[in-house]
Amino acid sequence: MDEHEFPKKDTPQIEPYPGASAFAPYPEEQRKLKHSGPGIASFVIGVVTLAGYIVTFIVAGAMVGPAMNETSMLNGQSGGAFLFLGMAVLALAALNFIGVVVGIIGLALRGRRKVFGVIGTIINGIILLVFLLLIAVVLMSAGALQ
Repeated sequence: MDEHEFPKKDTPQIEPYPGASAFAPYPEEQRKLKHSGPGIASFVIGVVTLAGYIVTFIVAGAMVGPAMNETSMLNGQSGGAFLFLGMAVLALAALNFIGVVVGIIGLALRGRRKVFGVIGTIINGIILLVFLLLIAVVLMSAGALQ
């Protein structure tokens, strides 16, 4: 072995094709995508409204509980509880609608991650769908009473 020669390795080197370099012709940039701000906002709105619905129904139940008499009939003092429940649910449904719109905006942004936009849009959309189904059931049952 001459001092100018390099020792050969036992493992064969794999070349893509003769004369090709083992390096890429240009360096690829590994860019990290940022999360979309509207997507995060939609997710936060969905979680806050979900917690808001839970708190609203607990508070309304606590307000209606003392207004019931022994025969499980509501007396005249339960109007405030139902007014609170109705206004809170309408306000939370409006927030859910805003959350769906903001989530769709977050999904439309280019060059951003869409994870929070998808999750926020799904949460807000499902809550809105349940709210609309609840209204439909109440209206159908009210129509059946007449």
